Amino acid sequence: MIEKITTAQKPLEITDKINETIDALAASHNKTYQGVNLETKFATEIASAGSVYAWLAARKTAGNFEGINVGDYFYVSMSSGTIAGYSLAAQTFKCRIIGINTYKNCGDTAIGNMFYIKSDQCIDTPIKWNPNDNNNGTGTQNNPWLASAAYAILNGVNNYAKGYNNVYHGANGGSGVISLLPQALRNVMQQKRMLLESRYSSSGLLTEGTTWAWGDGGKLWLPNEVEVYGTMVMSLGHSKASYSNGLSVQFPWFACNCDNRISYKSNGDRCDWWLSVPYTLTSTYVCIVRGYGDAGRGAAASTTVCLPLCFCI
Repeated sequence: MIEKITTAQKPLEITDKINETIDALAASHNKTYQGVNLETKFATEIASAGSVYAWLAARKTAGNFEGINVGDYFYVSMSSGTIAGYSLAAQTFKCRIIGINTYKNCGDTAIGNMFYIKSDQCIDTPIKWNPNDNNNGTGTQNNPWLASAAYAILNGVNNYAKGYNNVYHGANGGSGVISLLPQALRNVMQQKRMLLESRYSSSGLLTEGTTWAWGDGGKLWLPNEVEVYGTMVMSLGHSKASYSNGLSVQFPWFACNCDNRISYKSNGDRCDWWLSVPYTLTSTYVCIVRGYGDAGRGAAASTTVCLPLCFCI
């Protein structure tokens, strides 16, 4: 959102804002805008709100996006802890706005104002999408994402259950990665409302979805392929499209710039990162974004693919 200019401002302030607006529009047109640090730009407002998270929530609630643009960022610190057997080191993430009101008025219950945010970095420790190479759901939870270990570990739920042929899915996520994040952030996180694909049968493994339902995808979630690439690549079915992509649009941060897809570890190394949708035509793979920026797939129990922080305020 480009900041508005008011008649109450002094001539020099107006000139500065005009130049800033021209620069931002040019950068946006050329897909080179890399954002500004909101904690610096709005330091006074944020100090009054108590935290950058509370400030963003208040701005969102008021529908006031003035001076906040897709690509702008702030920082989130994660404490160290052990979650579902994974020992996670303390880490600081550069968290970037990838969409503003991207799904407003959509959904079974209309989605309101919302900031959609993703970290540039992934959690340094790779985390399996599932304990076994299986991308189906279970009889308890037929949506693959909600039945996954990645969902459980991020959000602190216990969805550990047997699927077809007694193969275990999910994890006992304990307190979850979410518990390692600042309380002020947890206070304002919102569930991401999604279309959730069903991919489960008691009579055999499925390689495509069968139906869909509305549901909450977690306070910590992962994008699907459309939200990253603008189209389905690995999640496109042979006979039908992936149901979970039915309410999807590419987040503006990823549009026309492959560089913005790439995630990093804290040492600066590029890394593969998980998406929330299964690879179609197999029952073992899950869609990922590769460290090279292209679409890929990873076996669900891969020990090399990482998780970013994605959340809504």
